[in-house]
Amino acid sequence: MILHIARLHHPVTALGPGTRLGVWTQGCALACPGCLSRDTWEAGPEHAVGTRVVLEWCDRPDPDGIDGVSISGGEPSEQPQALAELLAGLAERRARHGWDLLCWTGLEEEPFADRCPEAYGLLDGLVTGPYRVVEAGGGRWRGSANQRLIPLTELGQERYGPWAGDGPGPEHPAKMQFQVEDDRLYLIGVPRPDDPARIQKALAAQGISLDGVTWRP
Repeated sequence: MILHIARLHHPVTALGPGTRLGVWTQGCALACPGCLSRDTWEAGPEHAVGTRVVLEWCDRPDPDGIDGVSISGGEPSEQPQALAELLAGLAERRARHGWDLLCWTGLEEEPFADRCPEAYGLLDGLVTGPYRVVEAGGGRWRGSANQRLIPLTELGQERYGPWAGDGPGPEHPAKMQFQVEDDRLYLIGVPRPDDPARIQKALAAQGISLDGVTWRP
């Protein structure tokens, strides 16, 4: 089955506990004002990837060095059948390797479960709710304060429980990370509202300019 993919990253240390695989889906009709990932809104044929290819990519790193998989976007729920197929394959790897599966959605929990019932049953944790720029800085792994981090399984409660309340939760080693691929710089994690501008200013001081940044229209 085809899944529209924005990008795949490893290692990811700023979106969930431990060292993780990161899967960003492409396509989002929510278009939340202030979104930092506008480049993931529009999906085209160039983003089409077989779920089998994504699973094969997930098998490349040493599985013992992976704690889980973080799935974001874009809006993963806009591809419910492909998402379910991907998660079914990842669940097999969870059984072998002890990985957890964490997903972000701009929907609330019930609408997500209605749209993606098969996927919902495979996840260990879910971050729900639209991004609201006026409530930005929601705490660990939440872009805005209205969003909720919901453990869905016993493993999810074990891994995410300490961060599932309204506060930021215990300190976690990685807050933000950068990855460079070709001529692109990727910011991974959930920044505070002023972080992108501060990062751009700091890079400019080093003689590095950024073109086509995704947090501006």
